[in-house]
Amino acid sequence: MTSDKKTVNLLADMCLAQGIRHIIISPGSRNAPLILTFAAIESFTCHVVVDERSAAFVALGMAQQTGDPVALVCTSGTAVLNYAPALAEAYYQQVPLLVLTADRPTEWIDQADGQTIRQDGIFTNFVRHHCTLPPDLHTPDDEWLCRRLIADALLAFDQGTSGPVHINIPLREPLYGRTVHQHKKTHHVAYSQGTSMPDADTLAELAQLWSGTERVMVLAGMHRPDVALQQVLQQMSERERVAVLTESLTNLYGEGFVRCIDRVVASIGDDEAPLFRPDLLITFDGQVLSKMVKTLLRKYPPREHWHISPHGHATDTYRCLTRVVEADPATFFTQLMPLVEPTKSRYRDLWHKRVEQTNQQHQQAMQALPWSDLKVFDMVLNALPTGMSVQLGNSTPVRYGQLFDVWNGIDCYANRGTSGIDGCVSTAVGAALARREVTHLLVVGDVSFFYDSNALWNQHLPSNLKIVIVNNGGGGIFRYIPGPSDTDELEQFFATSHHMHAEMIARQFGVAYWRCENETDLREQLATLMQHPHTAIVEVMTPAKESARVLKGYFAAMRG
Repeated sequence: MTSDKKTVNLLADMCLAQGIRHIIISPGSRNAPLILTFAAIESFTCHVVVDERSAAFVALGMAQQTGDPVALVCTSGTAVLNYAPALAEAYYQQVPLLVLTADRPTEWIDQADGQTIRQDGIFTNFVRHHCTLPPDLHTPDDEWLCRRLIADALLAFDQGTSGPVHINIPLREPLYGRTVHQHKKTHHVAYSQGTSMPDADTLAELAQLWSGTERVMVLAGMHRPDVALQQVLQQMSERERVAVLTESLTNLYGEGFVRCIDRVVASIGDDEAPLFRPDLLITFDGQVLSKMVKTLLRKYPPREHWHISPHGHATDTYRCLTRVVEADPATFFTQLMPLVEPTKSRYRDLWHKRVEQTNQQHQQAMQALPWSDLKVFDMVLNALPTGMSVQLGNSTPVRYGQLFDVWNGIDCYANRGTSGIDGCVSTAVGAALARREVTHLLVVGDVSFFYDSNALWNQHLPSNLKIVIVNNGGGGIFRYIPGPSDTDELEQFFATSHHMHAEMIARQFGVAYWRCENETDLREQLATLMQHPHTAIVEVMTPAKESARVLKGYFAAMRG
């Protein structure tokens, strides 16, 4: 039996028709009709996460892996606001989430009633669509309106850029009534999307512009694995004038790509930077992590910058945008490249020679490393087996990940939509829940882990999740970036130094735990971690000041 609320039953029927199957529920009373209905329908898989902030990041991790919408259900009041950080991250990552918030009827808003805030449009800046449903369905017209509002909301997942959708649901008391609802295949509005591509004349024009350049840089940022795009980029990288630059989060791997761009760009001095400046820069949707390459391109901008976007986003990250091409990148490159005339150029080889140089410098630096954060990342990332999925925490771990060429056959993700530390652990939990056939490793800093340790308070903690905490006693990034590292307030206000360990947190949640402080222990415990049949944690203690000194020395070595 489901809830006796007609609105809720209609919503459930339409979610089924949309193909939504996973529901993340946080307990409450006002959302009782939603809980009773979703829990009663076998086609839904319901997960319970008490903390709404964590719940939203768990949903983000699930949808990030599958590309399918995951629904969130919570009660009214401040519970709703706790979704905001994850929704902002999902909005900028373009990850689909369906947010279902229970609410008081409109007449009770601002009337000093309990657990009542203004929820209509509360996430306007971070959702692709939002609506509030009518609380009562007395007439066929009422039902038609409700159905239309839900259909419009669900249709937003298929129209344009993906992202969160918010449906606010006012519900009257009594809240716990039940009925026998005959779930039936309901009316579903399908969306047939056309293929956006430049016409033949525009393609010819672009090919001519490309053919007139000697140096072309394709810069790929955060992206989901895409076989078609990877293949065409590999073909492009074989052309003498084209340098394809990728990051750890790009999830596109080619032998001809310039990988580990932070260590490569770090080696480029101001006197030679103009040689590496492209005539034509090509980007596509997905944030670029590397601040170094952003700085290089802003200081030495190309003559032309094309941004390829399926939905026509005019993203001007490098302050030199000259053209937006509304097209799927793989399709666009596949159709354009046969029209581009081959030409002699040293641009690709210039980058590849610098890659060879920095690879040698990197290997030399790794051989001489003392115990430090960088040594830990060298050991952990080089021990990754093919087929694993990795989540890198903000802010330091994801930057260390840029320095290692280990990502062939390994998926790599991080919350770089808004780059906050607040949901790294919960996102990894969701990712592991969504793809149970894969082992997921979260590499996270101590501050990020402690901030989001509530992620382990989860009835469904997946056994295929392994966690490595790099504990350097604070926010390590502030110890080496210019600015805070030179202030007297560094340790107290920026790095927020501490002497905490994660052992008691692990014990509280029944998670296996090991701690290590040297290479021998880490090597042994990594092997134990990967073989453990359940969620487990290895916490690695590293020296704070030494780690900052080592990393600064590493980049000095890259610069020669």
